[in-house]
Amino acid sequence: MAPSEDRLARILVALDSSAHARAALEAAAALAADLEAELLGLFVEDANLLRLAALPFAREAFWAPAADERLEEARMARTLRAEADQLRRQLAAEAERQHVRWSFRVARGPVDRELLAAAEQADLVVLGTVGRSPMRTSGLGSTARTVARTATRSVALLRPGAPPGRPVVTLDDPSPTGARALALAARLAREDHRNLVVLVPGKADETLAQPPTAEAERRLQGQGLRARVRPLTQVDSDAVAAAVREAGGRLLVLGADHPLADEGSLARLIARSGCPVVVAR
Repeated sequence: MAPSEDRLARILVALDSSAHARAALEAAAALAADLEAELLGLFVEDANLLRLAALPFAREAFWAPAADERLEEARMARTLRAEADQLRRQLAAEAERQHVRWSFRVARGPVDRELLAAAEQADLVVLGTVGRSPMRTSGLGSTARTVARTATRSVALLRPGAPPGRPVVTLDDPSPTGARALALAARLAREDHRNLVVLVPGKADETLAQPPTAEAERRLQGQGLRARVRPLTQVDSDAVAAAVREAGGRLLVLGADHPLADEGSLARLIARSGCPVVVAR
């Protein structure tokens, strides 16, 4: 199924019991309501956990009180089914609160593979930067890295406490995915120029016929877009994050081909800007 060209019709959210996934659900539901989209929830029963539970020497550790007990495949399967039921109820409650259409599906297999497969049926994938692993609390988790790098659909990455909103910020980027990022940012800004900020790289040069910002404004107007255009003297994660904060940005949209869409820069942008980042395709 090809992505919708006219609007974001299907928003997929990856669900688990982590705080990051809960934040992703709330953000995805709000976006679905705002864009009149359908909300698709996916819970993946991790095949690796089930294989581990089947091993005779596998043990499950508890932090408090300190104890361990043998893992059992049947008990693990029951635990995963109970988690799926709980997540389905959470999705239903959030969708009802936001008055959006929704569906929920359970898949079994490697989490990143199942999520990438499900993403083919969506226009936007929303997931937390970190999953349920207690060993990682910042940066990008393995699933977020894989999906952001290899998904064929646009991906929104966010942390708890930083929901998406407006203004929406994007970069003036001549690449094909840069054009897609601009179109997606305009859509998320609801075509309101007050809520769309375009950062234009380049320093003002008195020898130029017109500064980069003026040229960008002319090109945007030629595309039927109006935006608040701001100069960007440096194009690195810290400079872009600072510009997003200065503009009051609540969402940053980058083309997948942009140099800042690499794993390290994405994690830094999310941390320094204080807002979610969408990798557009």
